Amino acid sequence: MNPRVKSVKPLCDYQLLLEFTNDEVGIYDCKPLLDCGVFKELQDVNYFKQVSIVGDTVAWINEQDICPDTLYLESIMVDEITAIWYETIADVNNDVDFCSSEATLVFLFGCRLKNKFQSRITKIELEYAIYDTKVWGKNARLDFYVELDSQKIGFEFKYKGNRNTTDTHINAIHDLKRLCWLKTNQKIDKGYFLYATDIKSAINEKCRVGRKRTKHLDFITHNLAKYKTSATFPVGKTGSTASEQVVNVLHDIIFDWNGWKLDNSNELVPIDKYAWLTPIII
Repeated sequence: MNPRVKSVKPLCDYQLLLEFTNDEVGIYDCKPLLDCGVFKELQDVNYFKQVSIVGDTVAWINEQDICPDTLYLESIMVDEITAIWYETIADVNNDVDFCSSEATLVFLFGCRLKNKFQSRITKIELEYAIYDTKVWGKNARLDFYVELDSQKIGFEFKYKGNRNTTDTHINAIHDLKRLCWLKTNQKIDKGYFLYATDIKSAINEKCRVGRKRTKHLDFITHNLAKYKTSATFPVGKTGSTASEQVVNVLHDIIFDWNGWKLDNSNELVPIDKYAWLTPIII
């Protein structure tokens, strides 16, 4: 028999974050059900969020339920840290948590991680001075660092972004470059890049309205933007952010954005407060 569901959290875009009885965590997409019979009622987002555990599966108050075998077999399984990221974003988008800055986002995520893995953590740091100052500057700090099960894990976060489209892209890629540098230089075993935004220029390849980018067009973060293995990240500088170090892309990187829809001008916009990136794991 397949594992059963022991917890559920509704996400944006009609997704469910599920924890199973074998401790695996998966994301199940309910969108294919929304035009089918009794499941049409789930199109009401507020009703969809009323999902709960009934027996060994998920159900809603008007008795819609989904076969637990289907939930397990058709879910996309994610690692424990990715699950914490999805939980954090769900609570911010659902107003369970208030988030006003990148520092707050790091704090919310860090608290969840610490509470879940406290017995397995040997070190935890905010704004960790791990970068070589001769390479990255005297003010370079890693947003969040944890030693979990003897594994050194570094995190860089981006929240919202700058309204200047060029700065928004360079700042994000700068963080990815630094994580790859840390991994290459064996300062971390694994890196996570976590990004939530309400800025259209971050998730669209081209913005039809507003300020246009005029330089550094090779810095891209739009949905399905890709950096290929063995290439080098783009080099450039704008505003107060330098991205001038030459750093190799360690594996294929894809910007897979969640929680968006197309607006009337065919641009990607967040469904709720924020769209969020599937974690880029280095």
